[in-house]
Amino acid sequence: MAGNGSDLTGGARRARASSRDSLSRRSFLRRAALATGAAAAAPLAAGALSAGAPAPGPAPTAKERSPMQYRTLGRTALRVSEIGFGGFPIDDPEVVRYALDHGVNYVDTAHCYRGGRSEQTIGLALKGRRDAVVLTTKWCPHHVGKEARKQVFLDMLDGSLRRLQTDRVDIILNHEVGKNSDGVGVDRLKNPEMLEAFETARRAGKVRFLGASGHDPDLMEIMSHVVDSPPFDVLLCRYSFLDYPEQARVIERAHARGVGVIAMKTLAGAKGADLDTFRDRYTTFKQAALKWVLSNRGVSNLIISINSTRQVDEYVAASGRPLEKADLEILKEYEETFSTEVCRFSGACLPACPGNVRIADILRFSMYYHEYGQENRALESYARLVSSERAAHCAHCAGYCESACAYDLPIKSLMLRAHRALAPPSDRDA
Repeated sequence: MAGNGSDLTGGARRARASSRDSLSRRSFLRRAALATGAAAAAPLAAGALSAGAPAPGPAPTAKERSPMQYRTLGRTALRVSEIGFGGFPIDDPEVVRYALDHGVNYVDTAHCYRGGRSEQTIGLALKGRRDAVVLTTKWCPHHVGKEARKQVFLDMLDGSLRRLQTDRVDIILNHEVGKNSDGVGVDRLKNPEMLEAFETARRAGKVRFLGASGHDPDLMEIMSHVVDSPPFDVLLCRYSFLDYPEQARVIERAHARGVGVIAMKTLAGAKGADLDTFRDRYTTFKQAALKWVLSNRGVSNLIISINSTRQVDEYVAASGRPLEKADLEILKEYEETFSTEVCRFSGACLPACPGNVRIADILRFSMYYHEYGQENRALESYARLVSSERAAHCAHCAGYCESACAYDLPIKSLMLRAHRALAPPSDRDA
């Protein structure tokens, strides 16, 4: 372990952890100030967290509060609901219709979501209501082992349109752009065949706007390319109160240049979202996390996975409400409770790994499995990794990755937990 910083004494590690805990609390307040702007920064700095809290009581339901609020999606001029429908887990068209009845008008899906079943469900739900929504799907040939060629992109879009039972989508996104996810990274967005496919589809009236999505450690590079490249009008990116401290500046630049920014992965790992300590508050943890994201006016809207009417009621209730002291307190409590369990996807651990283990991706798959309740998605994603990229190798490793992590995550233990849950039974004891 010499040369990797792994030989820290227990006392040194505890001291470093204590220092980081203190830094984490200060960082939390700085991030809150960045998200809410200079007007919010002043009361926070003056100790707003010790001021009187709003009167306790249950959060209002969707029917008891003001209607959904809407924002403009950058230079597209599309008006989108602050809360967007994340379509990965959906299997009931009635839930989609319920969301539309409660003001949701932005629907996100992909041809690779559950083998096309997400698009099929949404297609059924939108019969007779297609013109009422802004509809997004995605291009991801690497997910299905196809070449990134013009005709592949066009055929993929046509397949999506058939499943969605429509003749056009409003936005097409290049899905999961990032070196961890696709092995290529930003160069995927420079592919002339993809750009030609978009122009062909746009001229045919099958799509209006082009964008990209990403959540890998190279997200800042991806975001910057989208912001600086005129063919791209929309960016879907990971964004939460625990992620990417430098991201606020890129979002501000995107907003200034007219690029619509849609946030995803907004729950910071969704750890403990249903624990008793986060129930029966003036605001739920999920509502607080969504309100934090929406407090940044450079964000056009957000998407969150939905598969029940209860979720619609909870999430819609976050729209149009200010970020308050009660929200910041619950987010601070969440950070202090789960700070060393949530991967920030910084990528600092990757160079320290003596193998080729896909640490960040595996922790994301584990999040799908353990926190999101999306077991099949996690299992399918893990199965796509080749043997050398899986976490079985971690069992016999000294854990160099843990020394590189700035947040003191017990990465080795988290990786072995993920492997036990996600690997085929025959490989779990490898």
